Amino acid sequence: MFRKFAIAVAALAAMATSAEAINLGAARSAKPQTSRTVAAPAGYQIFCIRNQSECRGGGASKVAYTSGTAALLRRVNDAVNNSIRYRSERAERWNVGGNAGDCEDFALTKRSRLIRAGIPAGALRLATARTSRGELHAVLIVKTDKGDYVLDNIRKSIVLRGQSGYRYLKVATSNPKVWQPARAGREI
Repeated sequence: MFRKFAIAVAALAAMATSAEAINLGAARSAKPQTSRTVAAPAGYQIFCIRNQSECRGGGASKVAYTSGTAALLRRVNDAVNNSIRYRSERAERWNVGGNAGDCEDFALTKRSRLIRAGIPAGALRLATARTSRGELHAVLIVKTDKGDYVLDNIRKSIVLRGQSGYRYLKVATSNPKVWQPARAGREI
């Protein structure tokens, strides 16, 4: 049983790194697309197969950045950062909740809690990035009318995307099953 699972994970990982990989849920089109898409991380693809309700988009693609929105983002960011103990994982296994996990677990949990608190799923974007030390990292980006804010488990404060110091690699679109390459200065 474990061997079959390992083979399936390896196959998904190979698909995710293939230049011809397609997104989970992305439709094929005969005409060229103006925006290139890339495969979602393999661990996220497996997560979405197992947790379809956590991988839905919908609603507005941006929210108004008000004092209430800012307070909600701070409360959720702080609560999740304080409730999950960081633990490095050998396998790329994405989860919501729990008392221990790595960066993608923090990001998924924040996304889930913000949706439950009324933030539209379409305004929440998971992203992968490289830290200033070159480490692979995952964060949650909240798109607002005042800019894109990064909720992170490494830093306590919430900062604008350009102030994070990260080199973004892939970012989910308003449909969290469709990802695109991140380019500096380009809207996501």
